[in-house]
Amino acid sequence: MQPAFDTELSVAGLHLSWATKLALVVAWSFASAAWLRYCCSSRTGWLQLAATLPLFAANAAAPLLFSTGLAGSSLEGHLVEVAGGEPVSRAFTAFLLTWLANFKAVAAAVNRGPLAQQPWTVMQYWALYCLPLVPSAGPTRRKLRRAHHDSPGSSAELLLRWLLKAAVTAAVVFALLLPGIPPFFNTCLYCVGLYTMLGVVMDGPAALLLRPLRLSLAPHFLPPWDAPSLAAFWGTHWNQAASNALRTTLYEPIVQGSLLSPASPAGHAASPAAKHRRRSARLAAATAAAAAAAVAAEREISETRRVVGMAACFLASGAVHELIFWYVQGSCTRHLSWLWFFTGQAPLILLERVLLRKLRKLGLAPPEMLRIVATLGVLLASAHWLFFLPAEAAGVPARFAESMRHSFAALATAPATLLASVRQ
Repeated sequence: MQPAFDTELSVAGLHLSWATKLALVVAWSFASAAWLRYCCSSRTGWLQLAATLPLFAANAAAPLLFSTGLAGSSLEGHLVEVAGGEPVSRAFTAFLLTWLANFKAVAAAVNRGPLAQQPWTVMQYWALYCLPLVPSAGPTRRKLRRAHHDSPGSSAELLLRWLLKAAVTAAVVFALLLPGIPPFFNTCLYCVGLYTMLGVVMDGPAALLLRPLRLSLAPHFLPPWDAPSLAAFWGTHWNQAASNALRTTLYEPIVQGSLLSPASPAGHAASPAAKHRRRSARLAAATAAAAAAAVAAEREISETRRVVGMAACFLASGAVHELIFWYVQGSCTRHLSWLWFFTGQAPLILLERVLLRKLRKLGLAPPEMLRIVATLGVLLASAHWLFFLPAEAAGVPARFAESMRHSFAALATAPATLLASVRQ
């Protein structure tokens, strides 16, 4: 089923190739990152927030460059769409620019988020703006459950992880095309495929840019199968790029009662070059001051604001997921199921807290393994009915799988095709 709003961009009657569309998106992302960096280089506030408004419209239009129809498996200009067919490109462009980049722009304009963390170089700023990368924040970042998860690893480790996740994604794609798969096994395949596909998008750029740009990154995921609670799953175990964007743009302003950040960890007075030369000592002192201010502010935050902030994050996440679905399908999910799936996580987390608190008072704290099983069970059940079944009813997983199958097939024949072109 093809959506009615499907677009095929053409210039002077000539259809643009996938590679040309990708080049346009990359060029636009670099230009918008440079503009945002210029606007926020000296100060942040309402004027800078207004200056980011043109970025929102352009980032919202960027996914429309890609067609929602399946891309062919031919190689154009010796390039192949390794991320899948154009529906996949449209979805991930919406994820990266319409969601993450726009949220990061808002956060940067009000002195929040990774872009305001320190005076980044132009290339570092661009990478953090348009890619799902989260820089490590030193002592200001909440400690994770295990110390060896504080870093995503070296470039070589990220590359190996990327290759493994790409292979698993390919296996899941071909498995989903098999007939007669039981519904529960289908849901498990969807979960594995979603995790590995997001990993491909995140680990690949990180592996390529970690060393050249001298970035210190936070992990993209902790093992999702190791989450002992719903709060831990969404807070640290799943998609830290999205979690960070939601936290810095919505949660922190709500709990602090101010859109503008009260602290300025890096400062904006000196030139970027001077800051870069002196940043080690200054950032250490500023980070310590920001951490102390954060601890003091933490004591004054009411539980009501925390709950409102959490609910706002899940509501925004559901709304953005519905928007991405619209980009791909031309309509929202049936009964707004994706919106309900994410907004429903907030009351589930609150119920989880109450239940665990009562069990601890009774001296019946459940073992961690039981908590992990219960967490995964709740997530699988709710995702099956509210996330995967509505997408399946619209035919989205089948379109994605078929589109990616074409890309994997094109990759498999790429060496022979390139060799034949050279001989000619």
